[in-house]
Amino acid sequence: MMSFLANALTWMAEPWFAIPWYVVGVLGAIWVVYDSLTANSALNPPLKVCWPILILFFSIIGIGLYLVTSRPSDIARYNGREDKMRRFTEYSKPRWRKVVASAAHCVGGDGLGIMTAMVGARLWGFTFWQEFWFEYAVGFAFGWFIFQTWAMRMHNNGWLMSLWKGGRAEFFSMITVMVGMGLVMRFVTPAVVGEQPLPDTYAFWTFGALGLLVGFIVTYPMNWVLVTIGWKHGQGHEHMLEKMDQQKVDGTQPQGRPGQQPVPHGSGG
Repeated sequence: MMSFLANALTWMAEPWFAIPWYVVGVLGAIWVVYDSLTANSALNPPLKVCWPILILFFSIIGIGLYLVTSRPSDIARYNGREDKMRRFTEYSKPRWRKVVASAAHCVGGDGLGIMTAMVGARLWGFTFWQEFWFEYAVGFAFGWFIFQTWAMRMHNNGWLMSLWKGGRAEFFSMITVMVGMGLVMRFVTPAVVGEQPLPDTYAFWTFGALGLLVGFIVTYPMNWVLVTIGWKHGQGHEHMLEKMDQQKVDGTQPQGRPGQQPVPHGSGG
């Protein structure tokens, strides 16, 4: 199996693949930032950060995932924040879309930490297991304290509750992401390039992206469970829309200046 991979994936370490891959990733990330601030402005705030990160590494695959899971094709036709929120929430009802968004939130946040740690680990000459646990710790910290806690705060949880719920979700998500990442680092990369590549090589960035992609696939079933039991939320604005509808029934105005639309809430976690 390893000899097959050694022969089948050598093209991933070549500049003709790596450069276009990341050029498309950079351009795609820039477009998603713009799109999420304009046409698809109802996208949950944490996902507005996580999708560009994911697309940077996943390139054309990430763009495709975004288009079929987190961007209604007709969203630009809707005007006004509430109309966009309702259309986006309706689009997000299928559980598989919520789970893809949940996994994207996980891998986007964790992946930023993992790749940052990988740069340091390779430069400092860590062994495989030193690097593995260092990447786990940094990725977990990024995912928990920044992305998961942020997402949980947007469901009206206090800071301590957000830390608890975010850490609980991050613990199970991060385990599965690092299983996929570790398999690529331990077996695939050495089989193809002979050693763990340094950050100044094409192989470092392409096989790092492959590790995150495998981690995304492995963590998908876990995120399905977490979304199903309510420990993660995926995407959509059900909570905020219910609150807005209740305010209309009660005849009360949302907080803010008269006539001002409420800021959308909802987790991307």
